[in-house]
Amino acid sequence: MLLTEERLYNTGNHRGYNGVIRTDVHKINQEQTIRLKFISSNSSRNQGIALITTNGISIQDQLEQKSAVIWKNEHSSELILNCSKGVLNVFNVWEEERMIGYHDSQSGMKLRKEKGVYIYSCNDFSLRSNFTSLVFSIQIL
Repeated sequence: MLLTEERLYNTGNHRGYNGVIRTDVHKINQEQTIRLKFISSNSSRNQGIALITTNGISIQDQLEQKSAVIWKNEHSSELILNCSKGVLNVFNVWEEERMIGYHDSQSGMKLRKEKGVYIYSCNDFSLRSNFTSLVFSIQIL
């Protein structure tokens, strides 16, 4: 998992994948508090979110780290994160035969923004997805 400065898109030639994001990028200008909320999941696979930062992120006031994977089934539906100044990468992940899957040919996130809240609707690797594998939101407070 590498840090990127620019948003990455799924460039496959799949119908309905125009504008599908592989990795979203947020520029953090100073230390920021972020509210992460798991909204729903419609998958038999364990779903989660990967976060990669330039200078560190802490989850619920735990020790700061440069990257983290947050699994929906291991946390409450809402978490508070603290992110240091720099770049924050966000992308969906899933558990596949005890390994982490991400950036597969069919995977990605559709993004909409409502009143300052980024809402991500994710697909893991399923060919027949309506982007409901995981739905989560991020709000930079």
